[in-house]
This record gives sequence, structure tokens and C-alpha cells, in this order.
Amino acid sequence: MDRLQTESVLLEPLTRDDFPWLFVLYADAEVMRYIGHGPRTEEESRKNLEWLLGHGERLPFGYWVLRDRAGGERLGGAVLMRRREGTPVELGFMLARPAWGRGLATQVAQALVVHAFADLVLPELQAFTDVENTASAAVLRKAGMRDAGLCPGPYGGIDRRFELTRDDWLLQRSSIARLPNMR
Repeated sequence: MDRLQTESVLLEPLTRDDFPWLFVLYADAEVMRYIGHGPRTEEESRKNLEWLLGHGERLPFGYWVLRDRAGGERLGGAVLMRRREGTPVELGFMLARPAWGRGLATQVAQALVVHAFADLVLPELQAFTDVENTASAAVLRKAGMRDAGLCPGPYGGIDRRFELTRDDWLLQRSSIARLPNMR
């Protein structure tokens, strides 16, 4: 897995050294409000993180720990993952509360979309949000993903699904490149 960066965030591949910090993040009820079934125990988190670590060892994408570029503090996590063979790669992100409201999720989602389509040449991406999670839905729209409506989500409830194909991403980029300079 590649290390990535945005204007403000370093995306570093997950290591076991990150687990203790992520156990605390996954146990935070407010952070986990719209993710899965809510806060996770350390045992649940460890199982999930071990799976994600293995995913990143098998494939050129997986879970990144988000760090502040200026100070190096951990800010959250982001993922490109394939839950099951034959399904589209899924984009996801979560931030610790001190990182909320700073535009960091948008930077990370945009960086993962570019990485998925420009570097990995994936054919499509999908993402899921809780129907009440308007902030994450807005982030995904800013990253160029299209709202595909409601559907059964990965955790058993009804979620809002977002999608973007590489072809549509390339069209978006070429359309932006053709815009006149508006100075």
C-alpha cells in the first residue's frame, strides 16, 4: 500500500502500533454514531483491524491511519476495501472529534478517489452512509460520488449508497480541465 497525502493530512498504511489509538476511536460513541452498530469493544476492533491489516497485505489498498501533516497527531482512519470478492471497492472514512469541521474528510475522500482511479485503475467505487449522516453524504458528493439512493447497507440497515465509475471520474476531470479560467 502506498503512503498518500493531502494538503493537511498524511495517509499512512495501518500498522499494529496504531491499534491502541484506534481501539479508543472505535469505542467513542459519537464517532461511531453512524458507523456499523455503534461503538466497538476492543475485541471487536482488534478483529476488524486484523482483517483490514490482512486486506492491505493481499491487495494494493486497505486501511490508512490519518495524521496531521503539521504535527503528526493521529486524526482518524480511511479505507478502500473489498468486503466480498466480485463487489466494488468501498471507500470509507472516520475522524476523531477534534478533526471534525476542518474539511479533512473531504481532502481524504478526494485523495482516495484519485488514488483509486489514477493509480490503482479500479473500475468503480462505492460508499455507504447512514441515511441521517448528512455530513458524510456531503463529503462524498464533494469527492465526485453520485447518490445512488437507498439500499440495504453493509451492516444490515438501510443506507444511502454512493457510486462513481472510473469512466465518469475521467469525464468529470476532463470537464473541469475545459472550463475557462474565471479570474
